[in-house]
Amino acid sequence: MAVSVAACGSSAAPAHHAAPKRHHKHRVQSTFVVNATPQPGWKPYLGPVPILVYHNLGTPPPDEPYPGLYQTDQQFTQEMAWLDQQGYQGVTLDQVMGAWFHGGTLPAKPIVITFDNGYIPQVTFAPSVLSQYGWPGVLNEITQNHLDYAHIEDVLRLGWEVDSHSVSHPNLTAIPPAALAYQVDYSRSFLRRTFHIPVNSFCYPSSLYSAAVIAAVKADGYTSATTEGNQYATRADPFLLPRFEIENGLPELEQDLADHVDGP
Repeated sequence: MAVSVAACGSSAAPAHHAAPKRHHKHRVQSTFVVNATPQPGWKPYLGPVPILVYHNLGTPPPDEPYPGLYQTDQQFTQEMAWLDQQGYQGVTLDQVMGAWFHGGTLPAKPIVITFDNGYIPQVTFAPSVLSQYGWPGVLNEITQNHLDYAHIEDVLRLGWEVDSHSVSHPNLTAIPPAALAYQVDYSRSFLRRTFHIPVNSFCYPSSLYSAAVIAAVKADGYTSATTEGNQYATRADPFLLPRFEIENGLPELEQDLADHVDGP
């Protein structure tokens, strides 16, 4: 669903980012979930992979203008349980790219669970569910005035992937070239220098893109980019990876994956 994030703004001026919080030495060290690293039974894989996208989790408030962007805790829990029962295993987008292009391995039925924008339940409730199955998620973070750094560090310690969703979530197809370059580059460089992570993928805000936007993403060094579109992602075009947006609970998820027989 195309949706603006008005609270984040869309200015091309440098965004204000608070100074990074210091890493606390007493915090738990690496506690990667199982699938954050390749497992012995995984094999080379070049086939299509379903990618899901979630926005906020929980119950939308009465005045929420986009209630369809919410999945209740119960819905999300049921959906992940169903995926596990069907034999799917959650992996990161970097792992998929590694298998497609660099000889890496994946489980027999890989799936990527992504979360857009950066909402608190995505880094508190969602990890508690995914970790039950040993799965990492992928957080597409808007870097201006969004998640607390400690929350991002928490999911990174689980082996999650954190990628860029721009600085302030504007319509990238409608801004000048300098502003486009800023939105694409500064979000990535901010995440990289703050958390010391690669940030290989870009998520187009509101799934809006153009040839100029794709070119800017490629020029900045990203190796993939995600949008929306109800079909499995393939290695044919890593800069236009479609994702299934889940809005109506488990029946929609079952139908989406059942309808695409070209899947894993």
